[in-house]
Amino acid sequence: MNLSKNTPKITIVTPSFNQGSFIEETIDSILSQNYSNLEYIIIDGKSTDNTVEIIKKYEKYISYWESEKDKGQSEAINKGMRKSTGDILTWICSDDLLTENSLEKAANYFLENPTVSLIHGKTKTFGEGYKDKITAGNHSDLSIDYFTHMAFPQPSSFFKREIFESQSYVVGNHKNWVDESLHYCMDYDLLLRTVLNYELLKVDELFSEYRLHPASKTVSDWSKFEVEKDKVFLRLLNTLKTKKEAKEGIEFLKELGIESKESESNKTYNFDNQIVSKIDIEKIVQMFLYRKIPVLFDAKEYETVVLYCEALQKKYPNFYSKMNLDSMYQTSKYNSLSSLGKLGWKFKKLI
Repeated sequence: MNLSKNTPKITIVTPSFNQGSFIEETIDSILSQNYSNLEYIIIDGKSTDNTVEIIKKYEKYISYWESEKDKGQSEAINKGMRKSTGDILTWICSDDLLTENSLEKAANYFLENPTVSLIHGKTKTFGEGYKDKITAGNHSDLSIDYFTHMAFPQPSSFFKREIFESQSYVVGNHKNWVDESLHYCMDYDLLLRTVLNYELLKVDELFSEYRLHPASKTVSDWSKFEVEKDKVFLRLLNTLKTKKEAKEGIEFLKELGIESKESESNKTYNFDNQIVSKIDIEKIVQMFLYRKIPVLFDAKEYETVVLYCEALQKKYPNFYSKMNLDSMYQTSKYNSLSSLGKLGWKFKKLI
């Protein structure tokens, strides 16, 4: 693909802290794109390993970098984005990689689709002890998926600058592109602010490689992801609560212990009325809860799986039957029994 002379500027921000084992690969994957209009920014949280030494090795090719203490990845992303001047923005963490020519491909998609504000593609998960896997998220129905979870791999997404300019949180004199109170689902929160206002496009391109390793949040902190995902989803329902289905969804989740804290209950998003008019809120609530069940099952949170399955079975019996949850439900019901209860279960099976 050949870009026109109007090559859009792309800003890549890399948030970093003590990733000296990986960051050189990340930097090389970005600089080796040889993209003619690249702005590359690295925000390091004052690493104590060899990270800064590696950054200095490449600093003549880096538009801006700093190494100062921060409050984590979200603050680092915001610091970088406030320094950005690109037409297209994204962040690539210091243990992930861009694939060859991904920036040129992304730029072309934007040039060919001028009404689109976010483009997303596939990633390859990899890492020592993990089998390589290509994923683009779970695309059963993107009109639902966009609202229920982070529906695509963040390293393979590219945003138009207008999203930063119009959808950032204004905090004091700063624009925060991502919510600094979120450390795990800041990308899902950004996705909701985007999909409620702009056109998105899924493309069949492998843009990135996402590294799995014991220290990565995806591997080590699944439960914290779930807590933040609940918080962000409830922001969506609070945004839509003038609609009957959203009110019912809030009450339904509250009965299951999923509810907003008082400080969160008034947090809402702005939105485009035409986009919101097309949202199937009931289906989104169903799918949100459905997506939690396998995660909890894998984590052996059997009592919660039973609670969620029975709630879906009671309120949405057709949906429950269609989604084939009964095997996880029965297994969880058995595993949540006491030793005596399990013995009685087995005895019933014999007679």
